[in-house]
Amino acid sequence: MSQKPAPSRNVPAPTRVSGRIPWWLWLIIGVFGVFLVITLVRKAIPEDPQRYVQEGMAAAEIGDLPTIDGSFQKLKNFPEYAATQKFFEGMLCLGRSKPLLAIPLFQEASKDAAIRTKALTQLGNAYMRSRQRLDSIAAYESALQEDDSANEARLNLAYVLKDMISWEDSKKHLTTLAERQYRLGVVNQLLGDIHSEMGQYAEAATAYEASLAADKANPSNSSTISSLIMCRMELGNLEGIDEYLPGVDSPGVRESAKALILAAKDETESAFSALEKALLENPNDATANLTYGRLMVATNSKEKAIEALTNLQGPMGFYTRNLKLLDVIVKLATIAENQDVAASAQQKVDQLKDLESQFLSKLADVVKTREGTQSRIELGDLATETGRFPLARSVYQGAAYIDPTLEDAIETKIQAIFSSQPPMARPPRRGPPPGTIAPPDLAPEPTP
Repeated sequence: MSQKPAPSRNVPAPTRVSGRIPWWLWLIIGVFGVFLVITLVRKAIPEDPQRYVQEGMAAAEIGDLPTIDGSFQKLKNFPEYAATQKFFEGMLCLGRSKPLLAIPLFQEASKDAAIRTKALTQLGNAYMRSRQRLDSIAAYESALQEDDSANEARLNLAYVLKDMISWEDSKKHLTTLAERQYRLGVVNQLLGDIHSEMGQYAEAATAYEASLAADKANPSNSSTISSLIMCRMELGNLEGIDEYLPGVDSPGVRESAKALILAAKDETESAFSALEKALLENPNDATANLTYGRLMVATNSKEKAIEALTNLQGPMGFYTRNLKLLDVIVKLATIAENQDVAASAQQKVDQLKDLESQFLSKLADVVKTREGTQSRIELGDLATETGRFPLARSVYQGAAYIDPTLEDAIETKIQAIFSSQPPMARPPRRGPPPGTIAPPDLAPEPTP
């Protein structure tokens, strides 16, 4: 019997398969098990709706819409929190710029005593954003009746009253907030604006300084600083103002303050250089030209007075109702012995002083009221005649806030104010006085 031939290659022995489970599979099973246990434990613990309420209310304070929406969705499982659901839904509508949809939701929410103050405050916000300002006032005041410490409602009420030129009531609320140390930056800035418009420059300056000290990082501080410096210039007190100058965006205000500080140190040449810098950028800047004129008056030089009259011809064609600038023209013309210009300017000064007296008297009456559209329109007319064009616009708008049916007529008046102003024009080049000068056109002109 023959022997089997040997195989031509080696055949590997069969591999034994391990019966153990791989480690990575154990890891997956473990993770899944932990997740399952956590899920079961969570389901075993009853939900706490109050936690959802707290999370949603905290989010409402900062306008966190996703968190508000999350709380709103979770509270749908708790019918006893229906009012809070309405409140959160209203906040979502406000956040999505749908104030009209928010109004009925906040009205429903305000029926719950637990959140009534918050709901009334937001109802006021919804009314304000839908331009129903009288209704917003009623909502804010209802919130304060519920809780006198509702500072947000009080501040928003002060805003609305300020816009309606109801400044006395607005000041009362702002003063209360200042005493409570609530948002001092905003509160004092609003107080400063009211005092400034009423010519109470010392009170305005104090308020502006308090605003800046309370909120040093506010991006709108440049405007507040400019207002502070303007008040201090009116008071003739620029002590310590140097530290604020780097934060001023307006060259006219900044360089005018520098010029006055330098002039007080008898550095007259440097003072005029500072003004020249501002006037090169904006030749018709009212503040810089007024400061320039006053410094030229201070020289008491006939030659300088003639030069100043020449250089102020352009600005005077633009600011025909600026009482302070016209008063400077009278003084310069008197020094220059130009009786024609002095008489013409003095006539306009007398007219404007009479109008100024009427304006201040009317303003003192209007700011005490919450009603009276006609009185506000008349006050706006006086503000226009005295050259207070931005204030005139605010006063006219205050009338429209009280009676929205006046909006079209008010808009026509506002357009007439600014369209009637002469176009910006570069004045004659500043420099040595020419041999003869043409007097500025100072004849009284009709009201726009």
